[in-house]
Amino acid sequence: MESLRDDTKGQWIALSGLVISLIIISLALLANQAVIAGYYSSNAALELPKEDIRELNLQTRENAKMVMDLSYEINSSSNQSMSTLYTSLFNDCSEQMRYLYAVHGESIDVSLANMTYNTTGASVTGQVWANISFNDGKTDYVSAPEIIDIEVGK
Repeated sequence: MESLRDDTKGQWIALSGLVISLIIISLALLANQAVIAGYYSSNAALELPKEDIRELNLQTRENAKMVMDLSYEINSSSNQSMSTLYTSLFNDCSEQMRYLYAVHGESIDVSLANMTYNTTGASVTGQVWANISFNDGKTDYVSAPEIIDIEVGK
């Protein structure tokens, strides 16, 4: 029995087992933190409403071309000037877009800054400067002015 008290080989085995288990636990914690950090960083990129902003810019460009076509059509049968018609129709489209985005909890403002056009025969070419702003409570986007080239041919 006396020889077992002097034998300390088992203590080194127990101590090395404890050290190895602590190393494994700390490596597991580091791996877990890396996974969580990757999840949160990728989730933050998804919260940016880049598709909504892209859709707003695309819709503004389409509206500018459509309004130019409509104002050219109305101008041929009306006494109003093309710039007056264009401004009125563009503001109406912007108001309707504002209501549609408000349903989703987003605030937009699309305003006409300037418009130039040139009528040659049965076609109209021009440029429209539009101020676009977008706010969804987290992201604030402003594009002032957004220059839109327009070609409407008959």
